[in-house]
Amino acid sequence: MIDFTEAIEDCRLLDSGFDDANFTWAKNNLFERLDRSLLNESWSRLFDATRVTNLPRIASDHGPILVRCKLRNCHNGGRASRFQNMWTRHEGFANLVREDWSQPTGAEGILNLQLKLSRMKKVLNRWNKETFRNIHTNLKDMEGRIVEAQADFEAMPTPENRTLINKLIAEYILRLKMRKTFGDRKRPSDG
Repeated sequence: MIDFTEAIEDCRLLDSGFDDANFTWAKNNLFERLDRSLLNESWSRLFDATRVTNLPRIASDHGPILVRCKLRNCHNGGRASRFQNMWTRHEGFANLVREDWSQPTGAEGILNLQLKLSRMKKVLNRWNKETFRNIHTNLKDMEGRIVEAQADFEAMPTPENRTLINKLIAEYILRLKMRKTFGDRKRPSDG
């Protein structure tokens, strides 16, 4: 036991305490708290709170412990995020996802997955706002740019001006497809 106690001290682990039953093991008239939850500094940085509950001994002389954790700033009650199929049509989407997903979280298992998904939600929402803004406004803006390019071509019919019109129309069609992928129904204000 001395070696075990020294290992706990060397690793700077702390007992997190517990709720409910004082003991996790019982045999005849002997009661002991054999099971403990030990935490390190990294754990404390990941979680706002850790609650350990000693559960009742039911099918054994041994009672399990339940460890519940509250993540720091994991969910602030905001609305759910929805994946938009139009994102997959953008040339930078796959790299954005790959780069963010490959970043470490400092956690393992299901916690690692939860942290990555939470971070990915924030990254995609920010990227969506920066890249696509409001898709309806983007289409109106593109229509205006096409009208200007066509007027420029009519005033000066150069190959460069024709190329610009074609590029703008191609981009407009891509954005129009994105709006359909977005699941937008025609709004009355669209005419």
